[in-house]
Amino acid sequence: MFINIVIRYTTTIFGKDQLPIGAFTMMGLMIYALVVKEKKLIDVYDFFLDPACILCLFGCVAFFASLVGWWGPLRENVGVLTAYVWMMTIFFFVQIAFVIIIFVAVYSPEAQKALHMYPDVALNKAIIKYTEDDDLRDFVNNFQETFECCGASDNDEGYKDWTKNEYYNCSVSELQKKSNTISCSVPYSCCLRSESRVVDSACGLNMQIVNATVRAQTIYTQGCFKRIADIMRSNGLYVGITLLVILVPQFVLTWMAQKLRDQIKAQRQKWNQRLR
Repeated sequence: MFINIVIRYTTTIFGKDQLPIGAFTMMGLMIYALVVKEKKLIDVYDFFLDPACILCLFGCVAFFASLVGWWGPLRENVGVLTAYVWMMTIFFFVQIAFVIIIFVAVYSPEAQKALHMYPDVALNKAIIKYTEDDDLRDFVNNFQETFECCGASDNDEGYKDWTKNEYYNCSVSELQKKSNTISCSVPYSCCLRSESRVVDSACGLNMQIVNATVRAQTIYTQGCFKRIADIMRSNGLYVGITLLVILVPQFVLTWMAQKLRDQIKAQRQKWNQRLR
């Protein structure tokens, strides 16, 4: 048994290349999110609905994983390699579990209800907090523009979700409506788009109360969860290929780290036997 230099240096180089990316992402976004923005985290949704916090989390994970994945093969440290294998294995199965949950939510509504899974809850929280955070507002707008949807619900009347926001709500007094110009409206990111037409920022005004024909000609009415589910159902092959591209390299890297660890153990045992 000998130590395979291809496996050793492949894992070392992978960790070395990813280390600065994770470090700079972590430090830069942590400073931006916590210092410049003066971010206040009231509940878990404030964290997971903030793009800067999400990227900061991934930066921390990438930094730590890359540090362990670089140091272990470089120093041929069995303990560090073992920690890296376990960490990557757990991370791999967490991703598998997440994929299974997504597929259950998309392809089996009955199982979704039986398991009490409500994937639109987070998007509804984002709608409620839409006017409170600039980054969250940009995230929601980009999300709706990208997927050509409006609101969070798993139905064709997702635009009605915007009544949950106190500024877009219709159930206000006439005096409040005069001071709140966006009452009974939806954000501009809900509006239909075409290559020849620039979207008017006021196109979503009163879209909750106009007749259905005008609404359908002006905004996307389908909820974002339903839109995403429809896209996944119609592009199942591409979704599967994407998952393989993401998961297979992680599996191979974990296998290589485990193989290297076993080779180092075997080589050390051989040296110890010779010394005896």
